[in-house]
Amino acid sequence: MEYPSNAPQILYALKANMAAQIRWLKSCQILCPGNGADGAITRYPDQGWVTPYFSNFAALALLEEPSCLPLAERYLDWYLRNIEKNGTILDYHYGQNLSPKTARPDSEDAYAGTFLSLAAAYHKKSAQTGWAEKNISGLKKVARSVVNLMDRDGLTFALAGYRVKYLMDNCEAYRGLADFAELLESLGDEEAAYFKARAKAIAGGVERVLWNRRGGYYHPSKYGWSRAAVDMRKFYPDAACQVFPALYGLIEPGSERGMQLYKKFNEYQPDWIAIKPPDYPWVILGYCACLHGDYSQAYEKIRMVRETYIDTGSGNWFCAEAAFFVLTCARLIQNSEHWLGIK
Repeated sequence: MEYPSNAPQILYALKANMAAQIRWLKSCQILCPGNGADGAITRYPDQGWVTPYFSNFAALALLEEPSCLPLAERYLDWYLRNIEKNGTILDYHYGQNLSPKTARPDSEDAYAGTFLSLAAAYHKKSAQTGWAEKNISGLKKVARSVVNLMDRDGLTFALAGYRVKYLMDNCEAYRGLADFAELLESLGDEEAAYFKARAKAIAGGVERVLWNRRGGYYHPSKYGWSRAAVDMRKFYPDAACQVFPALYGLIEPGSERGMQLYKKFNEYQPDWIAIKPPDYPWVILGYCACLHGDYSQAYEKIRMVRETYIDTGSGNWFCAEAAFFVLTCARLIQNSEHWLGIK
């Protein structure tokens, strides 16, 4: 394998850009001790919209910087303070005096699933059991909100009042319950087996109901008895959703199916690296490329995103995209020996 001659400069730039986006994410967090808004992570700096689904990713990215662990904990605390009686959470908007208004979330299963994965990651990164033990009842309430959304086929509905089962949401719900079960196991909690079994049930539902063996693809969703048709030339959700099972561990990226789906995605969506405004950048695809060992394309995605979104101050750059920029940079740096030849 030939390594780029400017490898040291590339590695330095990755570290610098990652650090810059961590600083940007920190600027999205409301830090106001004693106020109910304390710890919330907004979509953009200096404005009050909080979409917990996006904020979960932002807090996950903050875990890449050890000094930001307390900030991630403040966000986790904010989330648990604001869950509803059934363990779900609403979207929030904080006005100038930090008084909140709420709105219906885009989903309930994906919000809860990504939060549980965040809590489990924080538990591992902090190497302390205190926070999880202190908040175990709230965490279980969030986990049960996912279970309560499961249908008889194992799949979760996006919302209790919106009976559509999405592949992407179910991948995130599966990962959240599986990660939470692992957290409980590390604490010696007897309910670990229950949540592990529920995660397995979701994975089984995805395999039985949404995987199309003959076509070699996943259906993006199911509503009633109908499964959504698939056109791989359609970026979202048809093509984009195909990488989610490998992204969230329902299948291995290096498995035959994982490799075939990634290859098919690249064949039908060859321009995913060059997505430009006004579209969202979909930096998560760069992270996905890393999982498949496709570091060169992941790096090109990061480079293009910096040039077309970050440097230009595009309005489509918000906390979740910045989060996956950080997470992708972290993966590229951690695996620099494999594609840059730098240990």
